[in-house]
Amino acid sequence: MLSRNEFKFALSVIFSKKVAKRSAIVALIVGTILAFINHGNLIFSGNLTPECWIKMIATCFVPFSVSSVSAAMTALEAHRANT
Repeated sequence: MLSRNEFKFALSVIFSKKVAKRSAIVALIVGTILAFINHGNLIFSGNLTPECWIKMIATCFVPFSVSSVSAAMTALEAHRANT
């Protein structure tokens, strides 16, 4: 369990410009791959519905979240080792 200070530290890492930028790049690449895996037939046929667009955009939040949390956990481990 994280202490209050550790939680604040982790949030500061997640919302830092460097981590947010890196996570956005990962989300764009991985999200695009996942969109083609899940909706490739609709993308190529040009039959995307608004529901598909929403799902594809929401799919990008998964790699964004994983990348951000991973960066925070790594930084937190280094922070704990130095204190």
